[in-house]
Parts: sequence; C-alpha cells; structure tokens
Amino acid sequence: MPKDDIHRLALHAAISTLGAALSYAFSAVFLIHVGLAPAQVFLAFAAILVLRFVMRPLVLVAVPAVGLRRAFIFGSAVGALSCPVLALVDGVGPALGAYLLLSALGQVFYCTCYHVFFSGLGDTGRRGSQIGLFQALGALAACLGPGIGGVLLTFFGPWATFGTAFVVGLAAIVPIIGIAEPPLTRAPPKGAYAAARIGAWLYFTDGWMQVSLLTAWSIVMFQALGNRYDSFGGTLSLAALAGAIGGMLFGRFIDRGHGRKAVWINAAILAGGLVLRSLAVGHAAAVVAVAVGATLLSGLYLPSWMTPAYNAAKSSPCMLRFQFAAEAGWDIGGALAGVIAALICFLKLPLAAAILLALPMVLLQALLLDRSYALRFAAAENGALATTS
Repeated sequence: MPKDDIHRLALHAAISTLGAALSYAFSAVFLIHVGLAPAQVFLAFAAILVLRFVMRPLVLVAVPAVGLRRAFIFGSAVGALSCPVLALVDGVGPALGAYLLLSALGQVFYCTCYHVFFSGLGDTGRRGSQIGLFQALGALAACLGPGIGGVLLTFFGPWATFGTAFVVGLAAIVPIIGIAEPPLTRAPPKGAYAAARIGAWLYFTDGWMQVSLLTAWSIVMFQALGNRYDSFGGTLSLAALAGAIGGMLFGRFIDRGHGRKAVWINAAILAGGLVLRSLAVGHAAAVVAVAVGATLLSGLYLPSWMTPAYNAAKSSPCMLRFQFAAEAGWDIGGALAGVIAALICFLKLPLAAAILLALPMVLLQALLLDRSYALRFAAAENGALATTS
C-alpha cells in the first residue's frame, strides 16, 4: 500500500474540515438564528443520529457492491450537498427535514468509510502521532473556516457561506479519488461484531459528549457574544489554533508509552473544562477565555481515545464491521444525549445543565480507555516473553 495514501487522506481530512468549519460549525447557531428553540436544535441533531442508525445497514450493502472508496466519495458528496440545503432552512419545515435527511445519509457513509480507511492506512506504533497530525492539520483548516464563515454569514448571508462550504466539500474528494482500499471481506468473519464491543462503548461516550457539550456550548458562545456570527467564528478560530498546538504535542506523548497517564490527565482536563464552561455562561470575556484555554489543553482528547479504537479496528477480524458497530454506538450515545438535553431546555433549566450532562461520560470513557491500554500493555509484554523464550 503506497506510503503517501495516509498523507492523501490527511489532505482530504484537512479540506473536509475546512468545509465543515464553514457549515457544520455554524449549524446549531444558524438554526437558533432562524427561529428554532434550543430544545428543537437538540432534537434536530438527535434526529440526524436516529436516521444514521436506521440507515446504517445501507453501508454493509453498498460497500461490497461498489467498493469502500466509492462509498467514501458518495458520503463526501452527499455531505457537501447538505450545506446549501441548510441555507434553505427558515424554521421547522420541509427544508429542515431535507437537511436532516441528507446530513444523516452523508454522515453514515462518510464516517464509517473514513474510520475504516484511517484504521487500515495508519501505523499501529505511530497512531497517536498520526491522529495528532490529522488533528493539527484539521485544526489549521478550522482556524480559517470559522473566521471566514463568520464574516460571510454576517455580511453576505447563508447562501454565500454554505455555498462556499459545498464547493470546498467537493474539492475534498479530489485527494481520495485514487487512494488504495484496505482489504475487506464480503462475508462477516467469525467474531467481527463482538470485537467492536469496547469500541462501540468508546464511540457511545464520545457521541454523548459531542452532542451535549458542543451543541450547548455553541449556543452559549453565540448568545454571550451578542448573537454575532463574526465574533462567534473568530472565537472558534482562536480555539482551533490552540487545539492545533495541543494535538501535535500530546499525540507523541501517547506513542512514547504514556497512554494510561494520558487517559487520566485528559479526564481531569475534560472535567475541569466542563465545569469552567458551565460557569462562563452569559459572560463574553469568560466564554472566549475558556474556549481558547480549554481547547489548548484538549489536545490529548482525540489521540487518547482514538488510538486504542483505531488499533482495535485494525486488529479486528473485519475493519468495516468494527466501524459499523462502533459508529452505531456513537449514534445511540449522541441521540440519547440530544433527547435529554432537549428535555433540560424544555424544563427551562439553564444550558449549563446540558453542558454538565457530559460529565458522567468523562469517567466512563476514562475507565474504558484505561482498560484498553492495560490490555494492550499486557499483550505486548506477553508477546515479548514469547519471543525471548
């Protein structure tokens, strides 16, 4: 498999992140701007994940028929198409339904195929650094995207912004047109789904945290910054720059054998960040400071949980079935968090409660990761003993 394939995937991810930073990063606050209540926004995102879960079997049908790369390109194209459809949304109605449907269809193909590609093309011994590199390249793209998107939304409107995101999303397809496909089996091997048990739980915790924390935090930031897209986008850009620095540093920390330490350091940072975010509600200066500071220190997050997840996928009997099951865990976790957060808003509790909803998952994720790194360490020790004897 050509060595440059992982770099082509990284280039694709960076361009795709730029497109997402122009569109998805603004989706929650744009829906608020066009008249949806916070509870409706949470329910809309939960609906996307429920649709993803229902559509998920399509991936298992399509990939053996058309190939992993074509399915990946299809997911990228549909995801890009959802961007201009978002510009049509002006409240609860058909346009919102179309956006939710296209988002779900694009994501269910894109996310599953992307994770299979990265699992197969990445190196087990350098996984943390590679995730950190992807995170850094994505964050650099994210530095530009929100700032540009905020200015476009403020002065030119949603069509210019989300239309640009559509073009960028299509451009992201170019690097993956000839990328080598990881080997896959048509029929599910024995134990293909059972191997994904811990992976599915890890994805469950991440989905829960992403939907509850990031959605609530986006709304909190937008309101604290005077409902201005340019201020909101500029803050996201500053935070992304901080995240780029942290991601590169902390990925190498894991590859040097400090995975279990990284897990608990990350958990402490996450828990502290959640509390600080909840306390910053309604204060513009505090929101900006917490957004930048928390993102700088969050560089451990993706490398710490995705390193064991990707390594487990690569060593599993079938990477496609592993990611199929793991992504289903993400859907369930995110959908549950979205419904509970919507209930919090419906009961007129503060948005800080929706942010703190992520707190129990921090501990659960840390326990799962600690076990994963311990099992990997034990397996490495047993392998070394077998070799010497």
